[in-house]
Amino acid sequence: MLLSEEEKRELREMAASECLREEFRTMRKNSQAIERLIGVDELAHWLTVMARVCPGAPGQRRFVHYTDAKL
Repeated sequence: MLLSEEEKRELREMAASECLREEFRTMRKNSQAIERLIGVDELAHWLTVMARVCPGAPGQRRFVHYTDAKL
């Protein structure tokens, strides 16, 4: 799959954004530290970062009925 010129430009702009890179660093650090307990301030910061990366309300999803689910 090839990227359009607009998509390439957008990716370059995102890569140049220090704010966005710092947010991804925060997400990586938090995901690596999942075994430890986190404080309320750190959780609030992580949720803020996620809201910036994935803006907007989640869309409706169709219910999936599993006929053979195994745990």
